[in-house]
Amino acid sequence: MVLRTTSPPLSPASLILEELPTPRAEGPFEVVVRVAAAGVCRTDLHLLTGQMVPPLPLVLGHENAGWIHEIGSEVTSVAVGDAVICYPFVGNGLSAPERSGLDTRAPDRLTPGITVDGGYAEYLLTNERSMVAVPPHADLASLSTLTDAGLAAYRGCKRAAAVLRPGDKTVVIGIGGLGHLAVQILRALSPARVIAVDTKPEALSLAMECGAHEAVVPDELGRVLNGGARAVLDFVGTDETSGLGVRALEFGGTYLAIGVGGSVTLPLADLVEGEKHVEGVYVGTYTDLLEVVELTVSGRVTPRIVRYPLEAANKALDDLAHGRFLGRAVLEP
Repeated sequence: MVLRTTSPPLSPASLILEELPTPRAEGPFEVVVRVAAAGVCRTDLHLLTGQMVPPLPLVLGHENAGWIHEIGSEVTSVAVGDAVICYPFVGNGLSAPERSGLDTRAPDRLTPGITVDGGYAEYLLTNERSMVAVPPHADLASLSTLTDAGLAAYRGCKRAAAVLRPGDKTVVIGIGGLGHLAVQILRALSPARVIAVDTKPEALSLAMECGAHEAVVPDELGRVLNGGARAVLDFVGTDETSGLGVRALEFGGTYLAIGVGGSVTLPLADLVEGEKHVEGVYVGTYTDLLEVVELTVSGRVTPRIVRYPLEAANKALDDLAHGRFLGRAVLEP
């Protein structure tokens, strides 16, 4: 059973339930995963509403976890029955970027759920290089969210942690599916004081539950910082949040853009005189995924998830579009 979109609809309520044969492991797709969970992402909304143009028809779902159902004859690192999560990109490992660890830059990579069929289904075709084995007792629904939301949050936090020192302040803008993970990751990786920013009271409460030292609305950030932040992670990505983040930087501070939608405007005089750094963060590497999985399995990071049955994918997408939950939605076949 799969949930497939056949044309860019005007609302996220146009997924079609279909019965298809179980896929076979062959060609570049050497592994069949029986899906335990597929994360619901705002990218899925972009694909459904035409903001991104996918190949059609397409099965959505790029945050996937499950159990190995079938493997090709040359697969050696996983076996039938293993619990796994799926790195979101499928490549052969032969390009120069991949050989240096940057699977995100592989020229011919495929992305289940975005360029080929994904995990809004009972079975998923992928390859051996994308497999991350996890403990058999692990909550696969929680771990599935690490394969995009957790991966991007971790990569941004790892960059920030490289410059954060004891006594520094770091700001997380947007306490949603990625931001609530970032608060926890920063507490695990850095000695800095973590300040969360959001407009919703319930999001600020979640930030405090996740370990933020302070949680404030945007208008209160200047008062709380009192001197500036060494690093700002923006998970919203609007003109307003980028402006807020750049202004919040201390001398030599780093603004990390993870959310997209707006733009960054910064006078060159401010950039030069403040020695400010502006960086983008795009998903993450396979190694990043291994590291954030370890933080989660060890209990230092706990994804906040809302579970939906696969048949309720339309409701999950509609709830996401209207901000009806905090954290990350997950579909379970």
